[in-house]
Amino acid sequence: MRLKEALLRDWRRESFDEIDSYLLRAVGGKRPETVPAPLDAVYDRAERRRVAHLLHGDQDFDRFEGLEAARRFAAVTAAHQLAAWQEITAAFDAAGIAVAGNKGPFLGALLDRPAGRMPVTTDLDLLVAEEQVAAAVAVLESLGYIRGLNIQDHAFVRMSSRSVRELEQEQGSFGQLAPMCRLLKLPELDDMQPGIERWLPDRKIVWTSAGIRSVLSVDLHFDLGHRSASGVAYPIPAAELLRDAVTVRHRGAELRTLDADTMTWLLCYRAYLDTAVFGERRFKPFADAAELIRARGRAGAAWDTATDRYPHIAGPVARTLRFLTDECGADLAGQAGLSKHALVPAPVPDADAAPAPPAPRSAHIVVCHGWGSRERSAPWVAELRSQLAAADVTVEESAPFQDVTDPLTVGAAVAELRERAHAVRTRSPGTAVGFVGVSLGSTVALAAALADPSPDFLVAVSPVVDPVAESTGDDGGWSFLGSAVSPAFAEDLTACSPGRRLDRVGCPVLVLHGGQDNERRTHDAHLLAAGAAARDGRSARQEFPAGSHTLDNAPVGAAAAVSTWLDRLGLVALRSGNRS
Repeated sequence: MRLKEALLRDWRRESFDEIDSYLLRAVGGKRPETVPAPLDAVYDRAERRRVAHLLHGDQDFDRFEGLEAARRFAAVTAAHQLAAWQEITAAFDAAGIAVAGNKGPFLGALLDRPAGRMPVTTDLDLLVAEEQVAAAVAVLESLGYIRGLNIQDHAFVRMSSRSVRELEQEQGSFGQLAPMCRLLKLPELDDMQPGIERWLPDRKIVWTSAGIRSVLSVDLHFDLGHRSASGVAYPIPAAELLRDAVTVRHRGAELRTLDADTMTWLLCYRAYLDTAVFGERRFKPFADAAELIRARGRAGAAWDTATDRYPHIAGPVARTLRFLTDECGADLAGQAGLSKHALVPAPVPDADAAPAPPAPRSAHIVVCHGWGSRERSAPWVAELRSQLAAADVTVEESAPFQDVTDPLTVGAAVAELRERAHAVRTRSPGTAVGFVGVSLGSTVALAAALADPSPDFLVAVSPVVDPVAESTGDDGGWSFLGSAVSPAFAEDLTACSPGRRLDRVGCPVLVLHGGQDNERRTHDAHLLAAGAAARDGRSARQEFPAGSHTLDNAPVGAAAAVSTWLDRLGLVALRSGNRS
């Protein structure tokens, strides 16, 4: 699902209204002059979206009691967080455990935020290497922290109805240890109990006869990547981020944290995942990313390095930036240029101005693999199947060339592909049938698309337009990609090659290819994409600069490119929880 649709128009959540629109413009740094509703209603929504801090500096809100309560609460909790950090980092240093902080007061330090204008939070997000998690937990327990969420005794409050096991199994909790909690005395807020109770009703605070107590929780993150719905992990190990940690002085304390560039692309990546993948309507990650970019800029070279290392962040980061500029009105043009790897999708017309898309049809995809590949061997196909599982789309696979000593001929593979399409159309009239060809499988898919009837769509991954078998000498032997093949296979390979017949492909085509592929395959990708775009405006091409030949090292991005393209064609309808 596109980020805009997930955040603004998902029918499963409460409706998006003029107050949310007002707050999104505040996220972009251009809040409208007219407040769209009574101050308490706007503040209440801002607090629920966790962006009440964006109302600071507005003359309408500066003396508003709700904001004053948040300001005082933020200042007190921030002071306790800094004290807790100094205690924790000293203990970790003594134990030889590398640690750095992320978001919260650490982001506040990078932005040099005044204490009273910090977002209200009681969490400390700390990064540790996976192999040091057990030791880190032991250190925190020695400092009086207790692991778990369902803790309820004389000192702790029940923070959630979910168990630790449920939390750790959640899709969005990959690489995160259940919070370590501790109760703090906050006598500074005792005289504010009525105001806090009214204006911060959802905050994790405990009321006792002795005054206010606040739960301080520490989240240990050993991986900031994510796990797909199908269980495939796309890691960003904390150990790698810790190697580039920096120290920032803030309010008399030294905070070890991520540098501004890393913090920015991580915020963009997580903002997209939280909304478009995990189905949460959260404004705060977008607000943090926009504020950091405005204050510190974004360095293209640093983002290129990150995308080379973690190809799966490219699409999410680009879509977050596009959302910030198009929907939030953020002026990011004056900053350093976008990463060369940013895969910025085509603008989506406003829903009120664009005609309603056609009702989606059920769809059936046949994936044809290439030379030496087996069914169920491609990570990106597994990811695609997971993304389309809730969209009435069937994905089946064919591997005609898995046995390179006795492969099926291309002509026979073409016939098999067309037979599968005919069978689907016979039993399910009206179903959209498409081919996905990978490497030599794209030769098969293209050849099958040249005949009538054409498929409804075609995806070519690292396309092979003119495959060539080479003679091994006077003995009459032939070789293809280093494997001995029969003369009949070599002759059929040449005869079935789509070559110069590409102009006869009558359906929209999506071409995907990796930047690390060889020059011949890159040339074929550009040739096929240019011809397809000239014939059909719905055709498209997307390059993954760090991608390998079959894009197995960029499974999330490749699958997302296919599912989003099909969504735009109106052939499928991606729903909440599916990736764009």
